[in-house]
Amino acid sequence: MQRTLSALAAAAIAFTLSTAAHAQGAGEREGFYAYGGVGAATTQWDAKRSALPAGQKRSQDKGSTSFVLGGGYRFNRYFAVEGSYHDLFGEVSRRGLGDYDTRSLQLSALGILPIGERFEIFGKASVGRARNEFTPVRGAVGLGKASETVNIAALGVGANYHFTDQFALRLDVTGLSKADSAFRRKAGADDIKTGEATLSVMYRF
Repeated sequence: MQRTLSALAAAAIAFTLSTAAHAQGAGEREGFYAYGGVGAATTQWDAKRSALPAGQKRSQDKGSTSFVLGGGYRFNRYFAVEGSYHDLFGEVSRRGLGDYDTRSLQLSALGILPIGERFEIFGKASVGRARNEFTPVRGAVGLGKASETVNIAALGVGANYHFTDQFALRLDVTGLSKADSAFRRKAGADDIKTGEATLSVMYRF
């Protein structure tokens, strides 16, 4: 999962840098904004060997579709704060074990680097709460239904392309959740964590 998200982040930054040479100076773009979009979430699921069905690899990356809604306030051209809600469209399933779902609320601080008039890249640090749920398949031995609400902390990167002063396209790569130890025991896992890459439309008020 980490390799996939890192590659997406590198692609976003490379695209921004390759096109920024044709742009002019950026404006401040201060004020409130909102955004929403869809993405590709990846869950890294490391199963315990004692719970692993025959013929399966212990570690698997499971893909799913996600969506995000968020809003924030930009203080100047270099700094913004925002809140966001992230959710998977459906559960992540693993044969012989069960289904996993996560959703989260995050509060983030963004450091922004404008590159020309329309392009900018950003890094962000986020904290929040995630709701994780696991439902075992029927007949699973040693596994149990589990749910938890946990604190999360994550780092992310992204890029914005401003079509106008109000509308922009946003690419964002970030972490979503990491299951706690008691939850992982019931799910028969050594580790379960999820991250996502989303493409959103952003509107500045």
